[in-house]
Amino acid sequence: MKIAITGKPGTGKTTLIKRIFSELSSRNVSVSGFYTEELREKGQRIGFDIVMLNKEVRLPLARKEMGKPRIGKYRVFIENIEKALKLIKPADLYIIDEVGKMELLSPSFKSYILNLLEEKNYIITYGLGIDENIRKSIEEKSRVFVLNSENREYLFNEILLRLNIG
Repeated sequence: MKIAITGKPGTGKTTLIKRIFSELSSRNVSVSGFYTEELREKGQRIGFDIVMLNKEVRLPLARKEMGKPRIGKYRVFIENIEKALKLIKPADLYIIDEVGKMELLSPSFKSYILNLLEEKNYIITYGLGIDENIRKSIEEKSRVFVLNSENREYLFNEILLRLNIG
């Protein structure tokens, strides 16, 4: 099964991924990958972390600080994207949240995603503003769901059904 989830920022893509992962884990489905989580301090977003599934590993993805490379006001830690890729273990299903501008700064990540699209079962999320060629590849090879505030519960159930566990 090749599933891609997209939607505007804040619609709940990461929340949906975490719910799906929790459900799959409770049913002993072999899953590997990561999700990206916003990091806040005193109500302000200060960056993002990569959180590995099945492990207690968190790696800084981006922070509001000086340095390069940058996406907007955030310095991106490409070395941590590449560390995360090395921590992904073989599985029946891969979850990657998200294929976004920050992650795609890593040539290794871009290559990993293109390979994943061809060869594996996956659930990925992707940002609407990513490189057009990557977006087209995702959309050609995946069953795409567009998440919004009205269809969150429906998509959770629909994706589980498509995975034959609903």
